[in-house]
Amino acid sequence: MNAIAPLPDDKSKAPAVDGALDILEALTQSTLPLTLSEISSRVGMPPATCHRIVGTLLRRELVVRDLQRKKSYCIGARLFQMASTAYFQQPVVSMFHSIADVLKNELHEAVNLSVLAGSKALVVANVVWPFSDAYGRYVGQTSMLHEDASGKAIMSMQPAFVQKLYWDEFIHPGTSAGLSLEAWQQELAAIKRVGYALTQTEGAPGFYTLATAVLNRRGEPLAAMSVSFANNKDVRPHVTPLVQACWQLSARLG
Repeated sequence: MNAIAPLPDDKSKAPAVDGALDILEALTQSTLPLTLSEISSRVGMPPATCHRIVGTLLRRELVVRDLQRKKSYCIGARLFQMASTAYFQQPVVSMFHSIADVLKNELHEAVNLSVLAGSKALVVANVVWPFSDAYGRYVGQTSMLHEDASGKAIMSMQPAFVQKLYWDEFIHPGTSAGLSLEAWQQELAAIKRVGYALTQTEGAPGFYTLATAVLNRRGEPLAAMSVSFANNKDVRPHVTPLVQACWQLSARLG
């Protein structure tokens, strides 16, 4: 496995914090528990420094000792608890499941719920249809807002100044995206008008994701519900049930 990529350009002002995050990323990316020497090698950190940081992470239960591989470490339950507190305490998540369960039986597809996480759409919940493919979608997946149907659905309901702020930082000419501000806002206006976004599924060529925004009573986007499917499937039968499910979820949120 490749070493964790170093921070760009400027030297870190908090090397211990960066080191702790590098170690957590290395353990998260590994399919097996890692020894101290393996962690040190993967993050490019002196063994003594690695030992001190791992010791701190152990005390905070962000890292735990593995019971099967001697003198090795893996991600601790505390990290999952912190992540779930940040997102699953939101009422939209608890209300999503019953509505999505009905929708997946109607569409015969898995249904996903994504929320805004900075500049990305984060999948926080899904209800699986047992006979369908996941099409590259999974809980914990993140995608840039302009590259994902859920992100576009959420952004289409944001004020114009928020759309421009996002474009200024992540899409402006000179980036790989290369959209003009006018094109970006026209695309979002079209999505808002029809009520849904449709994009090719990231990391799964030949598959598409259909998404629509979940709103609160002030019309502000809280999340997006989505389904994914092969490109040979007609999207039209999916649109109305998905939009209606989002309206239902929005109504329950009040």
